[in-house]
Amino acid sequence: MFDSGWAAAIAAIVTALIVAGTAVAAFRQLRHNRNANDIVVYLRLIDFMDSPATVATRQSLRSVAERFASDATYREMLRDPGFFPEEFRAVGEMLRFLEHICVLVTKGGVAETLVLAEYADTLVEMWDLLRPAMLARRHALGPYLGRAFEHLAMRGKRYIDSGGMDRDYNALERDVRPLPPT
Repeated sequence: MFDSGWAAAIAAIVTALIVAGTAVAAFRQLRHNRNANDIVVYLRLIDFMDSPATVATRQSLRSVAERFASDATYREMLRDPGFFPEEFRAVGEMLRFLEHICVLVTKGGVAETLVLAEYADTLVEMWDLLRPAMLARRHALGPYLGRAFEHLAMRGKRYIDSGGMDRDYNALERDVRPLPPT
């Protein structure tokens, strides 16, 4: 004969196994969705950074930095909240997009390693060029202007200085996976 206590215990164990299996499957599905989200954002970032408009804006950063460094009147005008110079419009659009990406990265919505492996050096160079002008614009437009971008650029600098970028790219040379047949 089968005792009802044993039947209940076996049913509880089976139920626990089903719940555990469901939890593992849900966790794997969430992880898969996270990876898909990272890829979508990463591809959007690549499209944006490689677009002709953004490439031209990135190339103009040096002239903006030089004008800021050499023109005291321009420096003072950038501290005025009502002043929006034409050359800063494209820079502003680029920085707003990057600020959104940087917030996603710092809040864990996108893998930082993906963004830094591709763009750490670019972000650092952009911040180095824009820093003085951005500080003046913060005086005009508030203390949080470009802060997420600055934070990610500083994380990028640490990533480069720690040798992380070199390690990631050197690992490509040691990739032993077989090539697909041609």
